Amino acid sequence: MRRLASALHAVRFLVLWTLLQCGHELAAAAPPDGWYDYSAYTDCRGQPEPALYNGGILKFGNSDDQTGYHVTETGVFSPAFVVYNLSKTTMYTFSCWVKLEGAYAALITARLAPDNAGARCIGTVLARNDCWAFLKGGFVLEWPAQSSIIFFENADKTRMKIAVASGSLQPFTPDQWAMHQSDTIRKRRKRMANIHVADQQGARVVGASVSVRQTAKDFPFGSAIASTILGNQAYQKWFVDRFNAAVFEDELKWYSTEPMSGQLRFDVPDQMLAFVRSHRVMVRGHNIFWENQDATPSWVKGLSPDDLRAAVNGRIQNLMTRYRGEFVHWDVNNEMLHYNFYEQRLGANASIEFFSVAQDADPLATLFMNEYNVIETCDDVSSTVDTYVARLKELRAGGAILEGVGLEGHFSKPNVPLMRAELDKLATLGLPIWFTEIDISSKFDAQTQAVYLEEVLREAYSHPAVTGIMLWTALHPNGCYQMCLTDWNLTNLPVGDVVDRLLQEWQTGQVTGPTDAHGAYSFSGYLGEYIVSVTDGNTTSQATFSLSPGDETRHINIQI
Repeated sequence: MRRLASALHAVRFLVLWTLLQCGHELAAAAPPDGWYDYSAYTDCRGQPEPALYNGGILKFGNSDDQTGYHVTETGVFSPAFVVYNLSKTTMYTFSCWVKLEGAYAALITARLAPDNAGARCIGTVLARNDCWAFLKGGFVLEWPAQSSIIFFENADKTRMKIAVASGSLQPFTPDQWAMHQSDTIRKRRKRMANIHVADQQGARVVGASVSVRQTAKDFPFGSAIASTILGNQAYQKWFVDRFNAAVFEDELKWYSTEPMSGQLRFDVPDQMLAFVRSHRVMVRGHNIFWENQDATPSWVKGLSPDDLRAAVNGRIQNLMTRYRGEFVHWDVNNEMLHYNFYEQRLGANASIEFFSVAQDADPLATLFMNEYNVIETCDDVSSTVDTYVARLKELRAGGAILEGVGLEGHFSKPNVPLMRAELDKLATLGLPIWFTEIDISSKFDAQTQAVYLEEVLREAYSHPAVTGIMLWTALHPNGCYQMCLTDWNLTNLPVGDVVDRLLQEWQTGQVTGPTDAHGAYSFSGYLGEYIVSVTDGNTTSQATFSLSPGDETRHINIQI
């Protein structure tokens, strides 16, 4: 039986890795010294690529050089890097190529053991014995370590020989990391604009007063809401003053809309949709199905396969026909890496069918897979980044119109270098990546939650592959799921202050100045919609324009 289980385990990894080979790579030229390298690979290659950063600080030294780094062996199965003098708060990004010897396929975990004080996961990869797979991860230490070991192990703890090549460990100071974030924001979230002012004869107008104000943001940043927002005008105003995107916490889930077979209840989501629609707030659909049996309506659990198939088709039609064109996204089948209620009863292709029927029901909606513990940690073997990539490709290979990657983001203490590395690998899919349910565990005090939330939000917003952020902070009289931005009286908590400060930072606000000798006024603005007012003497002219993604300067001509 053990041999059979091992064989089935290997077959599963074979399927996953075959799909991984179909991915596009994130093309990136080697960065200049001191800059982060976003390169990542999810295909299995005949030979490893050269080490990132030329190996960084993973270089062979001599016994007189205490900053040198040596390679040793732990037992006979796993190579390891012994590193010295790792510092506190430094951002370390780690990468290497991995190949197995003996076993066909396995999930390999890279672990760091600083000063023999326990080991932590710093990256994972699905590896095979016939090609090289790319592992990318990272870590931050809370205290300096004189000597540390980076070693590799099979996630299921069975012994096997692991080959490692092109190892790299690159340190970045917190200031360097922040500089990389700012540079990406400047390139991806902003654009230069040049406003040219001329009179009716085409002559330049020098010294005219120009005032520019952003009226809408391009980047979706929002939060979950619940029925508690209905009729609560103070809460409604608080929400629309901040956010341009929303998602319903529970009101669209099957147990809410059809608690008993045939008893459809859409009055609450209808009212919530009217609220967001009236304030020009985009809204995600969450969710059509949830693989977790505990979140399945009780009347559904006992259905025969035929009756269940009819019920799920009815669910899709009832939901998506009613709201056709209303929701920009739908999370089609939630958390299918961790649970399998529907696939266990309807077969392995159940999710593919869900996506197909949903696409037919609402072709304008972007269809997402949504999962937790992909980005929050690398300790959850069910939802490693390679496993998620492979599952997404498996669905697409089966014909599913899957167009978005959902990352829930229920964080404990965030590991920001690991988070960035895993985003790099997900970016190889070329799909929109959304953080769909960000919060910080309530086990931390309010100030710690605020610190960790800012780390997560800055990293998410600055990563070039991320296209939207949602917080999981629907407000209830007795609190929130894990993290509230305010109390019930809408007084900010520390995390609320963080959100308000970042929202203020990530908008252009109002900028003013005179036109120069060329009759022009230039500025760098966040992507979105703008209104410009130009005054020269007693004459004023107004116009609207947008800053959309692009590398070129946006030129706006105003006649006065």
